[in-house]
Amino acid sequence: MGTMKIKESIVVEGRHDEARLKEIVDAHIVVTNGEYLRKETLELLKELNELHGIIIFSDPDNPGKRLRQKILAEIPNAKQAFLSQSDARFKRKVGIEHASKEVILEALQNVVEISDLKSDLNMKDLVDLELVGSVQASTKRNELAKKLHLCEGNAKQFLKQCQLFGLSKKDLM
Repeated sequence: MGTMKIKESIVVEGRHDEARLKEIVDAHIVVTNGEYLRKETLELLKELNELHGIIIFSDPDNPGKRLRQKILAEIPNAKQAFLSQSDARFKRKVGIEHASKEVILEALQNVVEISDLKSDLNMKDLVDLELVGSVQASTKRNELAKKLHLCEGNAKQFLKQCQLFGLSKKDLM
């Protein structure tokens, strides 16, 4: 089976995520064993980031988001890949291991990095675009997050991500 080659190390939460990715990509994969981040694992991630970069690819659930935040607090320039909850769902479970090959490849081909560009986007812009305060705001935000390869979340989280990645109101339109 042909696999996509990735030079960065990919950080995932569990062994099932690792096994799924090994079916699809040729990359070094680091397993954190859940949202608890051991000091030794964090030091390894820092070294790997200096060496060739890392991509945080955690599950699109609350433990995955907490793990992502812990890593970003220590390695703010880490690249990130996101899956929507709908793309990573199997029955009541959510995780990378449940996502299709196509969705995983798309996420890894569209990694995002914190931008040096200053975003002037604000909450009023999100209101103007009906991404806040309208009946369909949550659905629209999640659809837009998926198109932009961002993490789904509430309006405040969405705005923060857009600002971090240097997106403008024009980008969202």
